Parts: sequence; structure tokens; C-alpha cells
Amino acid sequence: MDELAFFLGVWDAPGQFHATPFGPRKPIEMKVTGSGELAPHYLRLSTEEQPTADNPSPLRATYVWGFDAASDEFVADWFDSNGGRARQRSSGWQGDTLVFAGTMTMNGASVPLRDTFTRLGSDTYHHIGEIDLGQGWIPVDEETATRLTPSAS
Repeated sequence: MDELAFFLGVWDAPGQFHATPFGPRKPIEMKVTGSGELAPHYLRLSTEEQPTADNPSPLRATYVWGFDAASDEFVADWFDSNGGRARQRSSGWQGDTLVFAGTMTMNGASVPLRDTFTRLGSDTYHHIGEIDLGQGWIPVDEETATRLTPSAS
């Protein structure tokens, strides 16, 4: 779990939703909070988009990340305020890149989902979320996060 401690703290994460079959491109103003309240077995990440003129119905989500010793993989489960949920797995950091891949379910449909996190420094990371609707990966959301405060345990 020490590998995931990088995400502890409060982060400012502006970015964008890309144009997809689900909606147009729009900016995101988001706060991410990573806490060790479930330590030592799990890390909880909460994301909260801020309401703006371009995003009047902001999304909130809760992520729970842990490690499955039986499969020797990191696991991620998340749930959002639009009724979406996902289950993903990761082999861990490869250099400065961490990839969680799995399946997202929303409105009764499931699609492959991939979240890629790239460390840009000790207090900054880039995230891109992608789905595959059957013709390859397409970007859904993308943010660059900067840590505002240390661990929120």
C-alpha cells in the first residue's frame, strides 16, 4: 500500500471532459482528497467537481484502492453520483505511470475502462480516463492535479 501513498492529501485537479457519445467537451474544476482513513489495507479517494456555468451538474465519486495479496495486484472500486461504478486492477507503478484497467457499469451497460496516472513531480500528477466502446480507447476525462495539503488521514 506504500506505493499508493503518493495520492494522500488534498489536490486541485482542473481538466476537461472530452467530447464523447455521452456529451460535449467541457472543463472540469475538481478537488481530490486522498485519505488513509481505511489504512493500512485501503486508501480512499474522493473526487468532487465544482459547479460552473459549463458544468452545472458536477459529479462526485468515491474510490477505494487496496492490494489483493492472492492475485498480487492492486484493486480499485469506485462509485459515482450518476449511478456509475467500476472495478479495476493494476500491477502497480511502472516508472512514474500507474494504470488501473477493468470495467465500468452505468445505466445497465458495461464497458472497458482504463485510468492512467502519471507522476509529474512529488506533488503533481496527470490523469486520463478512457473507455472502449468497441473501436479502441477514447479519452473521457483528463486532469492535472497539484497537491494543496499533505495527507488527509
